[in-house]
Amino acid sequence: MTDMMRNQLLHGYVLHQRAYRENSKLTQFLSLEFGRVDGVARQKLPPLYQPTLLFASGKTGLKSFSKAESAGAPHTLAGQALFAGFYLNELLVRLLPLEEPMPELFAAYNTALVQLAQCDAMQPIEPQLLPILRRFESVLLSSLGYPVSFTHDVQQQPFVPQQCYRFELGHGFVEAEQGEQGSVLLLMNDPKQAFTAPTLPMLTRVFRRVLAEQLGEQPLHSRALWRSSRG
Repeated sequence: MTDMMRNQLLHGYVLHQRAYRENSKLTQFLSLEFGRVDGVARQKLPPLYQPTLLFASGKTGLKSFSKAESAGAPHTLAGQALFAGFYLNELLVRLLPLEEPMPELFAAYNTALVQLAQCDAMQPIEPQLLPILRRFESVLLSSLGYPVSFTHDVQQQPFVPQQCYRFELGHGFVEAEQGEQGSVLLLMNDPKQAFTAPTLPMLTRVFRRVLAEQLGEQPLHSRALWRSSRG
C-alpha cells in the first residue's frame, strides 16, 4: 500500500542509497511508523546504522525525503559485524513490502544493531554473530507471514524428543527417518536454550531454505561479500 504523506515525521534507519537523477539519492528507509518507505533525498542523509529523523511527503510509492537529521549515537559496526549489518539491510530491502508498519521487526532490527556493535573482535566472531542473525531472521519471517512452528509438526502433533523430522517448505516439519532431532526443535520453546549452540545449525538450515524461497534466484550480494572477506 502507499499513503498520502504530508511532512510525515519518520523515525528509523537508512537501509540503502544509490544515485538517482542529478544530485539526488534513491533511498530505502526503515521507519517505525510505516515500515519500509522508499523516497528521493536531495540532501546528504545520515550513514547506515545511524538513528535518523526525516520528513516524507508524496502520494506515490516514491516519497520525497527532507529535513533529515541524526537522532542518537550511531551503531558502529566493524569487521564481520559490518558484513552482518549489510546482510540485515539487504534482507529488508529485498523482502519488505512498502509502507506496512512492522513495529516488532523494527525493534528486532534495532536490537540486532546494538548487539552487533557490541561484538568483541578479540573473541571468535561466529559464535557471537549467529545467534543475533537467527533471532532477527525469526522475527522477519514471522512478520512477513512465514513463521516456523517449533511446537507441533504438520499433523499438529507435539514434537517427540527421540523422533526425527524433515522440514518441508510451505508446510513445516514432518516425521522422517533422518533430519532434525525433536529434542533440538523443542529447545526453541525454552527462552534459555533457544538460539544457543545446539539449535543454531538447525535454524541456519531451516531459515536459509525459507528465505531462499522468498528471495528467488537473485543471490544476496552481502553474503558474497562476507564470503570473499573471509578468503
